[in-house]
Amino acid sequence: MTPRTFLVLAGATAVGLVAALSATIVQSRIGADVQLYDEPMFPRLVERANDASKITYRTATETAVIELKDGVWRNSGKYGYPVSAGNIRSVIASIAALRKLEPKTDQPNRYASLAVEGITAEMARSRELIIEAADGTLLASVVLGRASNTMTFDPLGGMYVRVPGNPRAWLVRGTVALPPSAVDWMERQIVHVPGPDIKTLQIKENGQIVLNTEKETDQSGVVRYQLVPRDERIQAADSAVKQVASAIVSLQFEDVRPGSMLQFPDNARELIFTTFGGMTLTAQVADIDGKTWARFKATAAPGAADTERTRQIAAATDGWLFQMPGFKVPAFTRAIAELTEPKQQPGQGPGLPGGMGLPPNLLPGGIGRPGLALPPPPVPGGR
Repeated sequence: MTPRTFLVLAGATAVGLVAALSATIVQSRIGADVQLYDEPMFPRLVERANDASKITYRTATETAVIELKDGVWRNSGKYGYPVSAGNIRSVIASIAALRKLEPKTDQPNRYASLAVEGITAEMARSRELIIEAADGTLLASVVLGRASNTMTFDPLGGMYVRVPGNPRAWLVRGTVALPPSAVDWMERQIVHVPGPDIKTLQIKENGQIVLNTEKETDQSGVVRYQLVPRDERIQAADSAVKQVASAIVSLQFEDVRPGSMLQFPDNARELIFTTFGGMTLTAQVADIDGKTWARFKATAAPGAADTERTRQIAAATDGWLFQMPGFKVPAFTRAIAELTEPKQQPGQGPGLPGGMGLPPNLLPGGIGRPGLALPPPPVPGGR
């Protein structure tokens, strides 16, 4: 099913559900001294949802322009990075499903109470959406306000809206859930490799291998990272290495740039992961202007089990640089000195702190040394 076909079906389904509920909802408000409506808020969008090709999203603090190009929705303000088609389908279908219910205020000084003020108003909470067809036809333009507290009985809910340039606000049946910010319209998760899938982890600095590890299962069934090759004195600090491996678990970016836009240093740190499914994922990370940026390369041999995962990661990352979220930065940049630890020598154990011994003539558990008798037990009735 194509994205456009989905929009038509989703819009038709939503409108059908609303129509089925119309009589019941209107009857419940007959007693109110208001004029009630039951008609599409944006009839042109209902008729031409299939033609939607551009969405402009604006708030008081940010703007996103999203356009359909060659069958892919892209964020023009982020250099054409792909946008979640699921988000687009949901938003267009839910706006097409909005139906007028009750006219509200036309007084600008009361807009703020409904959150339908213009986005340039002081402390504006509203969100504005403009949906256009490829030929420039305006399909819908709406200021989305807050949810209605009086429509909780309606399974579709209700909210307040206003058409820009029109003073009248409306209570409509239906709600529109938008991504929380402009960046969230995009496909932010670019890499997801669960920890158990990782087979080896290697780190390079200045082109030289400074850490080389692989997973090993010991005799008790515990899986831990080991150095390659093994070392008699030190071993991989398993918990620290696993924290580095967590860098590529559910990884989402904060910002994105074309690969040619930033000067990436030649000596950037490289983290090279391989999976049990045959994928090799290289992440290069560097601090640029006080932010941590990364670029990725995913490859797999023909027929590898991770071929599809490799394809998805490559499609999301090839040719792009990504700003890493703050909570992921420590995993990408952890110091090499923290990734190894001394081996425990045979006969050594946690014991007591260095320099401390047991009291003389006493063994653990209060057992005396051989030849030293314990005090005899008291004699019943004795003194």
